[in-house]
Amino acid sequence: MKFGGSSVAGAERIANVAGVVADRAADRPLVVVSALSGVTDLLARAVEAAAAGDLDRLEPLVAETERTHRWALAALTDARRRHHVGLEVERLLEDLRGRLRSIRVLGEATPRAADAVLAFGEDLSSRIVAEAFIDRGLRARWIDPRTVVRTNDAFGSAEADEDAVRAACDRVLRPILDQGLVPVTGGFVGATSAGDTATLGRGGSDTSATVLGLGLNAEEIQIWTDVDGLMTADPRLVPQARTLDSVSFAEAADLAFYGAKVLHPSAIAPAVRRHIPVRVLNSLRPAATGTRIVADADGRSSPAAVASRDGIRLVRITNRRMRMEHGFVPSVLLACARDAVEPDLVVSSGVGVTIATRHPCDPRALASAGGGEWQVDVQDGRALVCVVGSGLSTAARLRGQVVGCFAEWEPDVVAVGASGTSAAAVLPVDRLEGALRALHERFFEARVG
Repeated sequence: MKFGGSSVAGAERIANVAGVVADRAADRPLVVVSALSGVTDLLARAVEAAAAGDLDRLEPLVAETERTHRWALAALTDARRRHHVGLEVERLLEDLRGRLRSIRVLGEATPRAADAVLAFGEDLSSRIVAEAFIDRGLRARWIDPRTVVRTNDAFGSAEADEDAVRAACDRVLRPILDQGLVPVTGGFVGATSAGDTATLGRGGSDTSATVLGLGLNAEEIQIWTDVDGLMTADPRLVPQARTLDSVSFAEAADLAFYGAKVLHPSAIAPAVRRHIPVRVLNSLRPAATGTRIVADADGRSSPAAVASRDGIRLVRITNRRMRMEHGFVPSVLLACARDAVEPDLVVSSGVGVTIATRHPCDPRALASAGGGEWQVDVQDGRALVCVVGSGLSTAARLRGQVVGCFAEWEPDVVAVGASGTSAAAVLPVDRLEGALRALHERFFEARVG
């Protein structure tokens, strides 16, 4: 059971989570929690301020971090326990201040140093949550995630060593579960073979949950958040959107990649390999059945959902020689990687490549990589809309209907995803809401009406 930052946003939410877990204690859960809502951002900004030597910016960030956790201690009703945990929180906050002082003295934050700071969010939240469980009669035990999640040393975006995690689960977690206790640990955080703290990247708490679920051979991995599950569209833009009962692993991955913020794209990969079902549930409405993510979509012949993302720019790179040259496309992608222009969508030919990206792009720097043979044009103010469904891989007529609906909104680019479960279009951002509603009405509302 993984609970995100919104589920542990304060004392009331933490108390609610304790009730959710207590109701399921007979299922022998392992509980993974994120940092309290907003804390990871505070810590990231604190690292930047410390590296810049900006005390005026740093001190309020640390103060806000402390205030957030002091308020969360109200989840503990026993005064003596609250005092004891408060002392532990103060010790951790003092350690945090020391880490930030070291960064400020050095005048830079190495990835290793940044990870050591960012991990404090989960360290603090998981300790408070574990004690809140005990405060309410749950037999819980806090577990340092570093003792079970072994990673490589790619600080900031480390990958877990699944074999080492499996061995640690058998050694550390399984005996605790066998005693009828509820282990509580922080997500996002692990340790290298040298013992250095490493983080799994943003969204890494979901990855922690799935890696640990795999290590324990769990019956189900539950991602608890503040929505009822994956939806047919963003309800903020499409009020008629509804919760999906189930989606395939491939569909969930595409939805996450193309804008659904409930899951991190890489989080479900370990579960895919072991065929462990993942369920997305609402900690504020625990009776709701949520969305189940399974290996296959039971032969779904219609789309599952439509996802979207704004803040997109189109980068068009054209070979001035206007002829197909061996290696042109790979060289463009390599140049983009060097300039940190990460593509969300790529459409290519022998003489041109069009990339949709959320990242800044300097057209002059990119053009220089082509030795004067590339023309680079950048268009801002774009959005990406994507129809996701396993039926797109086999139903040519369905693909045609999706592309035809895209065409009504005069997109810049249309492409069918390499996974076969998605079709996407890039269009001016002012057309996004209209396109989303039209697609939803065409493929979802008509179906249920």
